[in-house]
Amino acid sequence: IYKSYPTYELKLAVDFPESEGPRPFIIYIHGGGWARGDFNANRDFSKYCAKNAGIAGIRISYTLADKPGANIEVTVEDVKDALRWVQERAKELNIIPDIFGFMGGSAGGHLSAVAAMSVPGTKVLIGVSGIYNLASAKITSKATDPQRLAFFRYGDSSTIAKVSPVNLIPDKNLPACYLVHGTADITVECSQSREFAEALIKKGINTLKLDIYPFYDHNIFS
Repeated sequence: IYKSYPTYELKLAVDFPESEGPRPFIIYIHGGGWARGDFNANRDFSKYCAKNAGIAGIRISYTLADKPGANIEVTVEDVKDALRWVQERAKELNIIPDIFGFMGGSAGGHLSAVAAMSVPGTKVLIGVSGIYNLASAKITSKATDPQRLAFFRYGDSSTIAKVSPVNLIPDKNLPACYLVHGTADITVECSQSREFAEALIKKGINTLKLDIYPFYDHNIFS
């Protein structure tokens, strides 16, 4: 448990490398439309990288849209609190506190990108089928579900701008970015990753890889 609210708790799981000595780590953030899922997602990725690359995996849960008082800003703060919780326990967890990155797909890709662009010192972002501009993405701009509308403060433009990764790209010290998307994705359009990549290039990113897979849909993460 890394954070407690009056009616629920947020948990994380750690996948430890077998190698000795402090190791870098990645925070894995699950998808599910900001309304479903938990820290059990990304387990295969996390365990694989821990075993084969010596990268500790931190799989986190976060406030979902159905929780009391939930909104996107609360959820973003959960992600940053999870990072702080891990860094404060660096010795116990045998990690290097300042060598870290974020990885996620779909809504998890969005949250990973928000964190990677706004947390100084982030080394890498891996985003799969992510949402990077909430003002243009159909999943948010055309939303009709009352829960999602409330979660994003009914499309308040200032809130949407503050949680759109395209608006958060720093002017220097950008993390390395690897973006993956399928052209047949009807849940989150492929243009989201293209637009984000273009914005990163304009900011002078040093390391960027964009993989676009023809005819793959939103399940490319699997």
